[in-house]
This record gives sequence, structure tokens and C-alpha cells, in this order.
Amino acid sequence: MHANDPVLRFRGSVASGPANTALEVAGQVISYIELDRLSDAFANAVTDAGHGGKRVAFTARRDGPWSYAAFLGLLKAGCAAVPLLPEGPLHRWNMMLQGADVQVMLAHPDPDPLELELRSARTGTVWLEPAADGAITTGVDVMVGPEAEAYIMFTSGSTGVPKGVAVSRGNLAAYIGSFLDRFKVTSSDRCSQHFALAFDLSMHDLFITWSAGACLCVPADSGGLRAASWVRREAIDVWFSVPSLAAVMRRGRMLIPKTMPSLRLAFFCGEALPWDLVDAFRSAAPHARVVNLYGPTEATIAITYHEVGGSFGMRGTVPIGRPLGSDRVVILDEDGRSAEEGELLLSGPQVTKGYLNAPDAMARAFVRLPDDDVLWYRTGDLVKQDVDGVLHFQGRADHQVKVLGHRIEPGEVDDALRSRLEGGNAVTVPISMSGVLRLITFVDVPVDVPGLLEHLRTVLPSAWIPERIVVMDALPRTASGKWDRGQLKQWFEHE
Repeated sequence: MHANDPVLRFRGSVASGPANTALEVAGQVISYIELDRLSDAFANAVTDAGHGGKRVAFTARRDGPWSYAAFLGLLKAGCAAVPLLPEGPLHRWNMMLQGADVQVMLAHPDPDPLELELRSARTGTVWLEPAADGAITTGVDVMVGPEAEAYIMFTSGSTGVPKGVAVSRGNLAAYIGSFLDRFKVTSSDRCSQHFALAFDLSMHDLFITWSAGACLCVPADSGGLRAASWVRREAIDVWFSVPSLAAVMRRGRMLIPKTMPSLRLAFFCGEALPWDLVDAFRSAAPHARVVNLYGPTEATIAITYHEVGGSFGMRGTVPIGRPLGSDRVVILDEDGRSAEEGELLLSGPQVTKGYLNAPDAMARAFVRLPDDDVLWYRTGDLVKQDVDGVLHFQGRADHQVKVLGHRIEPGEVDDALRSRLEGGNAVTVPISMSGVLRLITFVDVPVDVPGLLEHLRTVLPSAWIPERIVVMDALPRTASGKWDRGQLKQWFEHE
């Protein structure tokens, strides 16, 4: 095993502080030795049944310690964990299980109706029931190499079929080592856990926290409406979320100056991070170092970082920075030549080997460059590198659209509106209207629509001006916390 293997790091934390708190969830306080025993029960159940080293799925609920122990126990058994979003839907679960060739599942001791329906539908699946009381104390660590799969996460597919990404133990170990070398999380820290457990950023929450011997704290409300008071009440030291969560807090007027004094580290990932949102968050958490992380699922959690220095009054979004560890980046223009501006490609120890059972998607996204024998991942993200070597996110290649012959990144409209929304949010999506592509902007605060359009005309070319600005009570978010552009598009088309 690699020195930074998550199981070895967890074992080290158990040895150095067995009575320290490893997890606080749903009113339960679980020590490191207790979590060790709980996860041993999972590992033993899997290995005793002859399924060690296989892909094993489970419904990843955040309503107790069960799912957290499941993740850890499956890694102890040398398995690849396949977490499923608790809300389903059943059709998507079946696609994911089929796409990852999963034949074994963990049965939750208190199954919800959807899991019971899945059990009835998948009669050929092996269902295991680990001991729930942590009575088994003899652990089984299956020795596996860095190439062994740690977990399978699914990304949205352009065809509507989710693509499985197999993240190896070596990929995860590389991230753990690079992150903890750069940011010192300690055994006395209390770390937030906002992400759904079927979203890859949650793997940071679990394995960075437990590698450092710290405490993982799971809020009852993951929507953000009470997040600031939760941070203050629970004395949270280390924060990690998508920017959208902080945006919801700002809209709810929760980012009041000095309301989160305990925070010393604040990490954001998953979306572009606006500078003005950083200002608002730093006002509420004046002692926190704010860091923007960037990384697709295919490159294991986060692969670049940028720590914010001075920011007050800056416009646009925070850079995505430089590689966190030894991974490499290259930028290619539309002709495939190395450039300072274009599509970002990644390679290195954090980059996975690709998709499961999706050869067409694999061939498009994972490529080899001339005179270079390593595998590169094409992110589809457009970036620009400044004179200091810092990467700046410019948008998505697949979000760019042509409107009236102009190539447009809808996020530019959102950036232009942000200063006029008084803490509100804007999401612009391209929608076909009578066969012609137009931009529609959705905002979540009451606004003077004519005034906003007039403002846009002073700062953007005419082709960038949205056809309509729609005011909503709230903007929908995906299970991973990002703005749900697909749902906005569907809502508008069926209005």
C-alpha cells in the first residue's frame, strides 16, 4: 500500500488517538476506535462472504454513521465503494449498477422504500447485512496496490447515461498527500461535511479529515439556511463546500460580519468562485484562509488550488491557480497547439484511467499527445494562463454557444449582473426559441428587469444580452449543490 493510502492513514489516526472523536452525525458522537470497529464489521462481512476486492454498492445516506463506516470498511476489504444517491431515482440506480458491473450491495439496516424496491428489482444481486453494533473487533485489511479501485463515482453523460469513473487507491493517496503537505489539518480540527456522499468532493471530507485524525461534523441541514449558526455552535475550524452554498447563505443575509470566527480554513470547489462572494464570506469568517480548489471527478477531487490574498472590490472569479502536487497541466488551442489560452488538459498521479464501459466517451476525453506517452484528460474547461503561470477559468467549451454568429459563454452574463443583485444569484442558460438559440437569465432576488437589461447593454455586446430575465423565488440546485441548469431549461420550455 502507498504511504498515504486512506486505510493506512486512518489506522494511524486510530493508533494515535483512539478516544478522539472521528464523526459527529445525527446526534451521535463516534470515536476513532468505535469507527474502526464499525468499519471492521463491514470489512469482515464482505470478506467472509467471499466478495473482498469487488465493487460493492450501497445507498449513501447521511442520517447516521452507517454510510461512513461502509465507505471505510469497503476500502479495508480492498473493495471499490459504489455510493448511490439516496433519492435515486430507481432507473438511474439501475443504470449505474449495470454500468459498473456491480453484483454485490450492502443492505441498510433501516431500508427506505426505494431500497426495498431495488432489492425486489435486482433479484440476482447479492445483498450483505454487516453487523450494525460494531461488535466485531478483529479487522481485516486486504492488502491491495495503488492501482486497485477505491471508489466509483458517476458523472452526467451527454446521452443521458451516467459515466462511471473508477478512482484508484493511488489516485486518492496522491491527493491526500499533496493536500496535507500544503494545508495543515490537525487532529484538533473540526471539519464540515456538506457534500452528498455520492459526490466525489465528499471523499475529501472523509479521508482528509480521518487522515489528519480530525473530527468530521455532519450538519442536519445541508441547504445552508442555518449553516453560519451551525459553524458557530459547533466551533467548526475547516469549511468545504461549493460556492453555491455560500451564495445561499449570502442571499439569506447570514454572512454577517464576524459570525463565523472559528473558521481558519475555508475551501471551495465545484464551481467558479466569484470574488464578491469571497469578500462576503471573509467578512463573516475574518480568520479564515480562503482557498479555491479546482478538479473534475476524472482527476480525483481537486488538482489545482489558489489561495486568496487581497480581494476586496475585485470583479469576476477567483483563479483556479496551479497544480496542488506533481500533476501536470497543458493548454491547447482549437488547432491542438500549446497556447496560453484554450482547453485545459491534465495528467499525473491524480488522473484516473478513464470511464467504465464507455469506449466512445473514453476516446474523446482521454488522449495521448505527440511526443508524450502519458494519458491526458481533456477537461472541456477553457482557461487562460497569466504571466505568473496562474490559471484563470474562462468557462466550459460545452457551455459556449453561438448566438447570432457570436461564440458566447453564458457565465459572462452572470458575471456582469452579479454586482447589481445585492447578494442574489444569476444563472444564464441557452434555450432554443422557435428554432433560434437565445439566452435566458434566471435570478433569485426581486430586480428591476428593464434596469438590469439597460446595465447589460452598457457592459456587453448586443449578442450577449439575454432575451428575458426571469425572477424566481429560488434557483434549483443539483444533488452535488451546483446550479441545476437542466432543470431551469426544462422549467422554461414547459412554462
